[in-house]
Amino acid sequence: ERDYLFDSRDFDTEYEQTVISAYVTGNIFDMPAGSVALGIGFETRDDEINSIPDAVARDGLFFGFFNDGGAVGQKTTNEAFAEIEFPLLAGEPAFEELTLNLSTRVTDDEIYGANWTGSYKLGWRPVDSFLVRGTFGTSFRAPNLRELYLQDQSGFLNIFDPCFIPEDPLNPITGGYDPALDFREANVLANCLANGVDPTLADNGGFNVFSTEVFRRGVLTLDPEKSESWSAGFAWDQPFTNAFDLTISTTYYEIDVKNTIIEPGAQRIVNECYGSVTGNSAFCSRITRDLADPTFPVLEFLDLDFLNRDKETARGVDINVAFDDTWTVFERPIDVALDIRANRQLKRSTLFIDPVGNVDFDTFEGEFGFPAWRVRTGLRFDYDDFRLTWEMRYTSSVQQDRAGVDDFEDAITGFSDTCQGPPNDVLCRDWGDAENYYLHNVSLYYYGDQWTFGGGIRNVFDEEPPLVDGTEVRALNNAPIGYGYDLNGRTFFFNILAKFGGGE
Repeated sequence: ERDYLFDSRDFDTEYEQTVISAYVTGNIFDMPAGSVALGIGFETRDDEINSIPDAVARDGLFFGFFNDGGAVGQKTTNEAFAEIEFPLLAGEPAFEELTLNLSTRVTDDEIYGANWTGSYKLGWRPVDSFLVRGTFGTSFRAPNLRELYLQDQSGFLNIFDPCFIPEDPLNPITGGYDPALDFREANVLANCLANGVDPTLADNGGFNVFSTEVFRRGVLTLDPEKSESWSAGFAWDQPFTNAFDLTISTTYYEIDVKNTIIEPGAQRIVNECYGSVTGNSAFCSRITRDLADPTFPVLEFLDLDFLNRDKETARGVDINVAFDDTWTVFERPIDVALDIRANRQLKRSTLFIDPVGNVDFDTFEGEFGFPAWRVRTGLRFDYDDFRLTWEMRYTSSVQQDRAGVDDFEDAITGFSDTCQGPPNDVLCRDWGDAENYYLHNVSLYYYGDQWTFGGGIRNVFDEEPPLVDGTEVRALNNAPIGYGYDLNGRTFFFNILAKFGGGE
């Protein structure tokens, strides 16, 4: 009876990688400022994947599980690389050190051919305690085996469709549509109409969630990822006294990635298409509808195949401060260390261009996941075999994506599921912002030769996560998830570690 009623969903997956590499390093000649160092090498890699499903997995025979065809494929990659470092100047006025580092790599991919990348670094010390540095580099990543050779995956997901009339504009008695009570964003209505759906006719009795077939597979026509990045910064070690150590460093960076390979989610495809501010999202071509009946243009199919994002940009500043000292308390030495790591996000954006030239550009700085500031501070006290640590994490305030949404002082023109909208709630809209957030942790540990034990408190002050509307920000019980906010409240922990064996 058990064998008749139950089964298992099994995969037999083998991933095999063979790597052969060789390299040589050494000094090749001397310059007045020092020896020139060179390193050269070669590597060949062969990757093979064989992921074979049984019939249950392949045909999606279990309720709630996708069809999954596995993945089968192989490719070979050959690489040659070289790096050389020149000590240009040393011990000269205003040039305590001037060093140039050059490196390059050629990657010959079986599918994508040969591609060159390089990195160029310059370090200058006008005085021994102050370093100015700059870098420029390029990178290359060919699609991996899964992105190329994933076999057909299909299944059904519940998808929210913004093109269908919501419940509020429908008269509960006659079922007629009242446009005065439809508070969906104007750009959503326009995008639905532009893609063949009349959002004033699509009617499912106020229900907007549909079970929709989705499909994903590997794509052999993917372009490889390529990037350019550069940075500039300095590092300063205080030279005035040996009583304590203090290092301050900062680095400005800019990274541009072209043809980033992404795996879009089903709901994201729908949201990006109909929520686009420009009205011509590159995601719309991945949506298939049944348009035979204008009153029920249901979602039939969503294409989740891997695709290339045209460009992704990140720009910001990293700041690091390290302080070390020894304090004497009651004639006992205590080592004190303060470490501060901060990031200032200046730019984060993505750009998509579909095959017919439609541009979809979006920015994320200042939104959830991309706060203007992230700061992590650690204060540590060491005495004998004991260590007391206090950690503070700071996340600056963030806002939801404001595209197509009016400010508080304006009447809301967009759809809102918790506000009635004008004229009843003129200043109301779904909440998707968060104020500055501080999280504190403390721990005390004893480190012995054989035993280590200790404990502490996470979220010392029981700081609650911000409250948001789950339709605006990814959330669990109105608490944003996946953004670094603590969802557990104040918690206590204790750990014991014992080492056995070894010794003399």
